[in-house]
Amino acid sequence: MRMKAAILASIMLVSAACSAAGPGPQQSTEADIALSGPVSITLWHALSGPQQKALDDLVAKFNSTNGKGITVTALNQGGYTQLYQKTLGAIQAGALPELAHAYESFVADYMKADVVVDLGPYKDSKTNGLNKQSQDDVYKGYYDTNTFPQYGNRLLSWPFTKSLAVMYVNEDVLKDAGKAIPKTWDEFEATVRAATKKDSSGKTTRYGFAFNTDASYFNAQVYARGGTLMAADNKTVAWNGKEGLATLQMYDRMNKEATGYTPKGFDFQNDFAAGKLAFFLSSTSSVPFIKDLADKAPFKWSIANLPQTDPAKAKTVQFGANVAVFKSTPEKQLASWLFIKWFTDTEQSAQFASTSYYMPVRKTASDQQVLKDYWVKVPQGKQGFDLIQVSSPEPNVRGQQDIRDVIFNMITEVLTGKSTPEQAIATAGTKANAILKDSQ
Repeated sequence: MRMKAAILASIMLVSAACSAAGPGPQQSTEADIALSGPVSITLWHALSGPQQKALDDLVAKFNSTNGKGITVTALNQGGYTQLYQKTLGAIQAGALPELAHAYESFVADYMKADVVVDLGPYKDSKTNGLNKQSQDDVYKGYYDTNTFPQYGNRLLSWPFTKSLAVMYVNEDVLKDAGKAIPKTWDEFEATVRAATKKDSSGKTTRYGFAFNTDASYFNAQVYARGGTLMAADNKTVAWNGKEGLATLQMYDRMNKEATGYTPKGFDFQNDFAAGKLAFFLSSTSSVPFIKDLADKAPFKWSIANLPQTDPAKAKTVQFGANVAVFKSTPEKQLASWLFIKWFTDTEQSAQFASTSYYMPVRKTASDQQVLKDYWVKVPQGKQGFDLIQVSSPEPNVRGQQDIRDVIFNMITEVLTGKSTPEQAIATAGTKANAILKDSQ
């Protein structure tokens, strides 16, 4: 999700206000304490609609069954942009909630003020932590994305609402075009052309592909082409190499051929349902929206991984927000961890996945009947779940929020014909590296 440029001013204020702050307290002993009385904690989040209901239902269950006097109040703060802005304001005002829904890039910025709790000691606590079996049950990629090299490899957040970048496939369109789901990028372009229809005037009436200008889907394509997003030292970007260029060149070709188009808002979903579109890239969390459309006007659709340069080394982007705990009191920090621990245990992980459409945090969630029943009704949910193993996180260093805007602008420059792919990626790479340098 892209942040508006105005947020930069808030980040600078937070950084200046907290630059003199000393190191945070050690968490190792605090992770082992026992709660001595009722504790109330507040969770700020960005969920709405059925996903908010899924969260609220589990929060209510935790409050009534935890047996430790912990009461969680979950409060929606608007969308992710609003949540981020409000949290920055709360840092400045010294009025943070105990925990908050947060992308990795948010957490990296919050750490400028040294307000985030290291969850490593809590995870490893013999009293309140997870045993080895439970720790191993959490997907490795989820640990990777919540462990921050820029901050001493500390575990500064925990997986919460996880999803993946995937390709949505209109199988009716492919059948009409006489094509199978493409596995490689060459196959993908050929299938997009075959699926495209034009009328006698040359106007496209059915497109093969809908462009997505969000940075995460550009990143996913770089991964799928065998590339990386950051240099090994995390000081410069790596998406400005041949893989990123190939992605922009493909967009440019499809745009000029009118086999791909830039949709307005969520028009691509209606086009997909109406048989006017073969493919689009989106999050697995889009499943309920496409399912609703398919229920109203039935058509056959599925989820697949992105095409790959080497299908034997398949890869895509893992994303979705996590949850961070803010420094407060030992009791509130522990209560926050105990809620997170419970919420992402196998039973709750399966329940939340089946009602929110996010990916489960635990591998063993797939053994739960509630999730099996959900997959029978919505097989696309299982198709997404099967791709968790080939997903990799996006960068979690400071400056990534601004770099996402750089990538969005880069793609837009190409699609509007203002820059060639070569010019656009060279300019974007320079801007991104300058942001990283300023953010060290």
